[in-house]
Amino acid sequence: VDYMSAVIKMAPQQGQSGYCGNFNGVAEDEFAPPAPGSVPPVLVPAWNTAVGEGLEQVHDADNLFKLASPELAAAVPLVQQASALQVGPEDPMASPCKDGHALDEAEQACVSIPDTDLRAACIADFCLTEKASAVDDAAMAGVMEERLSDGRVPLFVGHGPCRDIGGQALRAVRTKGVRIAMECQELLREVGAAIAGVVGAQLKTEGTCELVVRPGTDVHDLLDFAPSGGGWVDADLGGGVGDPQGGLGGASFVAGVENDLSWNCWRLD
Repeated sequence: VDYMSAVIKMAPQQGQSGYCGNFNGVAEDEFAPPAPGSVPPVLVPAWNTAVGEGLEQVHDADNLFKLASPELAAAVPLVQQASALQVGPEDPMASPCKDGHALDEAEQACVSIPDTDLRAACIADFCLTEKASAVDDAAMAGVMEERLSDGRVPLFVGHGPCRDIGGQALRAVRTKGVRIAMECQELLREVGAAIAGVVGAQLKTEGTCELVVRPGTDVHDLLDFAPSGGGWVDADLGGGVGDPQGGLGGASFVAGVENDLSWNCWRLD
C-alpha cells in the first residue's frame, strides 16, 4: 500500500532486488495491481503490491531507520503496520478515504499535481493524514523526479496511449517503421533532446512508434531526423505549427494513460 511519495535514484547493480525493482528493463513486472473494484479508480495507480525477490523484513542490524536515531526507530512499527495493510475484494471500496466526501476533498486538494501516479499517491496521503502537507510532498516528489531524469531519460508512464492531465489525447506523429519499444525510447531520447516540444512517445502492439508533442510545436522540425523503417507518416506532418489536431488536449505534459494493455507510453519531463 502506497502511503508516501519518494524519489530514489540508484544505478543498476548485479543481483539487485527489493522494493525498487531489479532493473531488468521491464517496468511492468515490479508490482501487482489491486484487485478490480477493490479501490476507487482514482487511487489505482498508487494502490499496488510489490512482487519479486528481496521483499522480506530487514534485520535490525541492517535497518538504517533503527540505527539512525531513536525518533526514526520509534516510527518503524508504524511503517510496518501500514505496509501490512491489505485491500481485499470482500471490501470493494476499502481505501484510506473514510467516505466519498473525504475522497472528493482529497481529489480537489491534489488536482494541481500533473502526474497521474503522484496525484493518486497525494490523494491517498491526504486522506490518511488529513494534512495539506501531502500536496506539497507530492509536488516536491515530482520536481525531484524531473530534476533527476533531467529530461534525458524516457520514463515509463503505463500501459495505454498517452493522455494529458485532463485525460485527453495529445498530438502524435507516427513513424513508418519503428516497432520495437527500445528503439521507440531511443528515438524519444534523441529527438526530445533537440526539440523541446517533444514530450513523450507511445507504441501500440503491432503498430509503430508515435512521438507526442505539445501544442505550438512545429512538427516539420521532425524532418531533421530519419527514424528507421522509412521516416514519418506524411499525413501526421500536415498542419505545421500549433495545429491542435481538432479535439485533442491542449496540455503540454504527459500525465497518464488511458488504460489499454496493447499500448505503452513514455514521457520526457
